[in-house]
Amino acid sequence: MFAFSIGLHLLLVIILVFNMSPDTPKMPSAKKVDTVKAVIIDASVVEKEKQKLVRAEQNKRNKQVAQKNKLNRDAKKAIEKRKKEEKRLTKLKNDEKIRKQKQIKKEKAEQKRKKKELAKLKQEQKELEQKRRNEQQKLAAIESKRKAEEAAEHKKKLEKKQAAEAEVRRKAQEAEMRQQMLAEERRLEKQSAENQKLLTQYIYQIQKKVEINWNAPASMTSGWSCEIMVEQNRFGEVLNVKTKQCSGSDAFKRTVERAVQKASPLPEAPNNDVFEKKLNFIFRPDV
Repeated sequence: MFAFSIGLHLLLVIILVFNMSPDTPKMPSAKKVDTVKAVIIDASVVEKEKQKLVRAEQNKRNKQVAQKNKLNRDAKKAIEKRKKEEKRLTKLKNDEKIRKQKQIKKEKAEQKRKKKELAKLKQEQKELEQKRRNEQQKLAAIESKRKAEEAAEHKKKLEKKQAAEAEVRRKAQEAEMRQQMLAEERRLEKQSAENQKLLTQYIYQIQKKVEINWNAPASMTSGWSCEIMVEQNRFGEVLNVKTKQCSGSDAFKRTVERAVQKASPLPEAPNNDVFEKKLNFIFRPDV
């Protein structure tokens, strides 16, 4: 901007000088005087303006230099302040590092001392514990020996007492067993006779139910019979039927097998002693 202003003013001066040169066309005298005056006035104004601009630019430069110097001084002060702060922080860090090292060294020494004391204490406790165990073992051996002697004596007395009691129980059990055997024999004799009677009635009921479900074949002859084996469950349901011996024809044999199947479930057994899973009976129809 300053260079542009200077250039502009120089251009004006050159124009004025050119106007004042001898080659300039002559003008009437009256006008010539006025032109010269005007030129002189303009050059003075231009010079003043030029000086004004130069001073303004110089002032501006002076202000910029002063501001720059001030900024440099401030920056220098800031740098010095930062260096001092860094130095202070460095010293603090070093001091803290030294303090920590001393603290760590102190703690290690304390830990070493405590560890040594603890090891010594543990060794003493171990020795005391071993001594206590030795004493307990001695006392336990004495007590064990005493108890063994008492147990042996007690065992002898107990065995003698148990032998006498066992002999009494044996004799009582023998007497009781004889009574039970006699009672069981009488019961079995009675039950056998009753069960035999019940079994006869049970088979008769089965035969009758089979006969009800039986259809005689066309060529039936009186006196035919079949020995039947029936496999049943506890509810009388027929599981399997087999004919062992039949005196009649094959057609008669088949009618008997069908009749037994149709008779399922068979009559219920009067008791468990009479019930048989595989029951044999003779089917002889009354024709």
